[in-house]
Amino acid sequence: MIRLFKNITVILTAVSLISCGGSRTTETPNDSTEVKNSIDTSKSVVFYNIPSPLETFTILKISGSAFDKTVLNPTDKMPKYISSFSKAANLGAYSTDLSFCYLYKQNQDFNNYLKNINELTNALSIDGSYGQGVNKRLQDNITNLDSLMAIVTEAGIYADQYLKDNQRNIATATIAAGGWIEAMYIVTAIAEKTQKEDVIGLVGDQKIVLTNLINMLDQFKADEDINALLIEMKGIAAIYESVKATQDKPVTSDKDIISVGNNTSYKLSSDQLKAILEKVTVLRYKITL
Repeated sequence: MIRLFKNITVILTAVSLISCGGSRTTETPNDSTEVKNSIDTSKSVVFYNIPSPLETFTILKISGSAFDKTVLNPTDKMPKYISSFSKAANLGAYSTDLSFCYLYKQNQDFNNYLKNINELTNALSIDGSYGQGVNKRLQDNITNLDSLMAIVTEAGIYADQYLKDNQRNIATATIAAGGWIEAMYIVTAIAEKTQKEDVIGLVGDQKIVLTNLINMLDQFKADEDINALLIEMKGIAAIYESVKATQDKPVTSDKDIISVGNNTSYKLSSDQLKAILEKVTVLRYKITL
């Protein structure tokens, strides 16, 4: 689908540790002893590009949709996340929520989610020595939301690379899945509530993204938690099978307009939207408890 933006230059920057190159592969060392549920058993892994929440939520905001805190994963659920899987999945989910708060300039909520992200990153041991410098920079810029977001984005890119360099591929994939599930829930819930055509279009556009995510996770299906995710995601994908692609009319752009995506749209009926929301809600509940 063709999307238009005025004066947006950095919206494709990833923030939730989920931007992975489609052709990138990583090798697993034979003597690796990584954290349980964080290491893959395959010789090489292919990661797929997953759109960042910032991109998706910017389109959501441009559509005129208002901030809705009720669709976010509450920050007080942190004590429930004990396993490595739940920590990684909700690191992705909370990072998505942080993006939502940032775009709507919800400073206090942003800082609350940032605190949880910092705790989960430390708990998963994926910050490395770099994390100490990040914490100081965050404290120095605590009142400047734009500076905080820039620091978080930089830290996210670092953490993603840290995971790959240490062959913690299941953790990387789980964070990606958690981030996508939370973004999908937010967008689908708002689409159902507002019935805005552009927002429903965002849900339709997830057909290809979901296919890529399933292909990525399928490499780790031997992991019990990942396999449970795959079962639920394939159920959502089954609904998308009946969603047909249409072609948008070409759009002329100027220097102040950036076109994101292509000219393919996936139009959802009200029944399809409702069915997707129901399945996404079930999956999101299982992730966020």
